[in-house]
Amino acid sequence: MIVLGLKCYSHDTGAAIISDQNGSLKISAIAESRLNRRKHSFAYPLMSIDYCLSSIGIDNLADVDLICIDKHMEKWPQKRSQYSRENVVKRYQPRYDDNHRWNFLIEQSINFDRSKVCYINHVDAHAASAYFCSPFNSSAVLIAEGGTGIYQGKGCQLDILDRIGYQSDTYQNGKKLPKRRDHFVNSSFFFDKISSFLGYDIFGAGQTMALAGYMSQLDYIPLVDVDPDRFNDFIINHDRTIFGMKDIPVFKEKDSKQLISNPWVSLAHQAQTTLEDDIMHLTKLAQEKTGEKNLCLAGGAALNCIANRKIIESELFENIFILPASSDEGIALGCALSGYYSNGGTYRYKMDNAYLGPENRLADLEKLLKTWKLKASHQPNFYIAQLLAEGKIIGRVAGRSEYGPRALGNRSILADPRSSSMKDRLNTKIKHRELFRPFAPSCLEDKIPKYFQLAMKSPFMLVAGSVKPNGQEKVPAIMHVDGTCRVQTVNSNQNSAYYDLIKTFGDLTGCPVLTNTSFTDRDEPIVETYDDAVKCFLRTELDAIYCDGLLVERTDRTPLIDRKTHEKNTLKNVNKKYINLIHRFCDQERYVKLANDLI
Repeated sequence: MIVLGLKCYSHDTGAAIISDQNGSLKISAIAESRLNRRKHSFAYPLMSIDYCLSSIGIDNLADVDLICIDKHMEKWPQKRSQYSRENVVKRYQPRYDDNHRWNFLIEQSINFDRSKVCYINHVDAHAASAYFCSPFNSSAVLIAEGGTGIYQGKGCQLDILDRIGYQSDTYQNGKKLPKRRDHFVNSSFFFDKISSFLGYDIFGAGQTMALAGYMSQLDYIPLVDVDPDRFNDFIINHDRTIFGMKDIPVFKEKDSKQLISNPWVSLAHQAQTTLEDDIMHLTKLAQEKTGEKNLCLAGGAALNCIANRKIIESELFENIFILPASSDEGIALGCALSGYYSNGGTYRYKMDNAYLGPENRLADLEKLLKTWKLKASHQPNFYIAQLLAEGKIIGRVAGRSEYGPRALGNRSILADPRSSSMKDRLNTKIKHRELFRPFAPSCLEDKIPKYFQLAMKSPFMLVAGSVKPNGQEKVPAIMHVDGTCRVQTVNSNQNSAYYDLIKTFGDLTGCPVLTNTSFTDRDEPIVETYDDAVKCFLRTELDAIYCDGLLVERTDRTPLIDRKTHEKNTLKNVNKKYINLIHRFCDQERYVKLANDLI
């Protein structure tokens, strides 16, 4: 069976494909943003579809047995459309790259066999992604984001206990309620509202969490009366809190340094602690309602590493699995897994690593070296470790890319964690982002106890740890202001090449830890290809990039890349690719007719 999962509507679109034709599950998955270079892309995932088909050696949608699409909002204005003609007219000016007209034309003309198409509830897709990627044969599943869900998985079966959100049917204790709750009542509503007061959009949760860490340096000033009666079983309603908020300041300054003061830190702290309380309430319910010893987590709130640590330390569950693509990036995979198992699939899949994206071809790098007048040399890990120990900052592109928002070594920027100035260098010269943003450590799994307090292994960088007192002077670059850090534990089975590099650095310096941040400049997604990596290299002050064993460096003839020119050329190239994919995957006559009708 071949199952294609799609996230087509709203942000973080993408695709995933499952094939069990060789006696085991083969899975590939990718977010559209990685390919079209538009962060949190809203675009119909044609590039992701193309990649997924190619990954299993097919080029025709007709060869797919089942197509499972995220039913993001269940009450659509038009049958078989998540966009609709009416919304196309209303939303002529797109937000981000949310072009309803373009998406509608693709949706209505793409060559899907409609008999193979099924729709998967958005919260159910999150639950499927978490449970069916876990190592458990029996587990509670908790989803916390714009919707909320508590599920119980046994074998290849996943049952709804509680579910609310996205205009779908509401379930409570396994029974569908006669009256649906359409309002967004969820744990993240208050957090997102505070993030907006801090000057961030819907994707600013990470900044709010980071800013909350500065509460250790200031006196707490509670500015919001958070409703203590917001809990109604699994339904969390922040309406009374939100509507009762009066005279809350809004950050409008250009200098983000000014956020590191009150009232902004107090607001971030209140958002974080309230979210933690909400998540712990749901975690207790999940344990009480299922009686399970295992827990699977997904949904946007599962990216909050501080809340995850609270869950683990509560010891309500013996074992916990957190999906690396817990945000909407993982929805496509959840759709594919849900469709596979609900249609008789029996092979189970254990996600030992998150490397589900494509590899690069060295032939492509050779062309880039000539185009940009770069030099390359084959170098062993020891040489790269020496450069890092000398203070060089190096981007690494190796093997298959990571699925989800965390760079886990294969699309990472690496640096020496022992340098007290490294954090500011990375934020200022490379990432071009707020100075209060922390960086993560990648540490050899068996060396964790020497440096960190960590409640469980964290191969996907989703659990907060604390730097031990004897380690705080040794690795200052990866420690947040409150002594916490978001650790990635690395073992040789999950990523042998990255493990060897960290070990070599440890053997050389006595510190088996590297500073690891996503290989990206501000306002861009993580790099995917050698081309993306080289252009990021040439726009920033990275010292070199390490591409599958080749060290790439500048020469005297290497030009700089102007950001505006780069963005213009990228847009031109991406649009050209989309045009080719429309010709390949869509009914041209229908596409043109619909386009003319919308003029």
